[in-house]
Amino acid sequence: MESPTSVVYIESNHMSQRKKTVIEILRDSPGFVSGEAMSTKLGISRNAVHKHVKSLRSRGYRILGISRRGYRLEEEPCRLSMGHITDRTVGSRFGSSYRYYEETESTNVEAKSLANSGAPEGTVVIAEAQTAGRGRLGRRWTSPAGKGLLFSVLLRPALPMSEAHLLTLVAACAAAEAIESLAAAPVKIKWPNDLFVGDRKIGGILLEVAGEQDEVDWIVVGIGVNVNTEYSELPVALRRTATSLKMAGGESVDRSELLARLLLALDAHYAEAVANGFESALSGFRQRDYLLSKGVSVQTREGPVVGRAAGIDERGALLVELPQRQIRRFHSGDVTLKP
Repeated sequence: MESPTSVVYIESNHMSQRKKTVIEILRDSPGFVSGEAMSTKLGISRNAVHKHVKSLRSRGYRILGISRRGYRLEEEPCRLSMGHITDRTVGSRFGSSYRYYEETESTNVEAKSLANSGAPEGTVVIAEAQTAGRGRLGRRWTSPAGKGLLFSVLLRPALPMSEAHLLTLVAACAAAEAIESLAAAPVKIKWPNDLFVGDRKIGGILLEVAGEQDEVDWIVVGIGVNVNTEYSELPVALRRTATSLKMAGGESVDRSELLARLLLALDAHYAEAVANGFESALSGFRQRDYLLSKGVSVQTREGPVVGRAAGIDERGALLVELPQRQIRRFHSGDVTLKP
């Protein structure tokens, strides 16, 4: 008999009652509501009303504002259907314990806290929005509320610490497979942890590990995917380098179904790696290697190293062929393309 699924819903601590009241006022009105009417009802200035509206827009609420007419709620953020996700994943490693945040600092932060408190393998932490999401090398991960997938899973594999990093490849292959099963977007993997469609980044993976030299205690795998993000919603600095599944394919993608497929794919790829080693993950990565045969610059502590990407070795290290035909291995480093 299957164990019951636990879903813990956690509302945002950052949304004030006044913001919630602004939403309620707009929901209850079929037309425009003036800023003056809302300021009177809330007992705040019209400028404060405008600030609340601006904050709500950043959370995914589409609110139209017209001078001398006021505000009208056009669209609310699309929420994940946890019922659909739990139905699809029942019986899997990730089908028993979910924590679903309206907003949180970071799903990895929450998952690490749960890991240290003894949470079981397979625990999934999901957020509609993050206030301090980050990617590799501490870079900020930005995603409009309700438009992408932001989640972390807790794993407790019987692996030595020296092999833990290879689970990045496992997660990347699983994510690529799930995306391609639902969206017309061939996915490549840019070493070590970025997901690409064409020449633009669509997602990323952040692995965090705790344990001793000879054995892992826990691993948190954080995954972010731009799903239905519009071009105008991308930070200006990322508009030339990032994309979303909707932008790439021209159609919206069901985020709930994508998350379910991604968790099922991750379950299968992870089980294969734990049982039989990482050969399948290495092979899957090589088939999707975005950098292969391209000119690259690897930033190291000693400075940039320029050469041509020559794949990865059995440990997942990046191989770079230098101008003198020598091969150099990189276990870490920031990689950019060179002509």
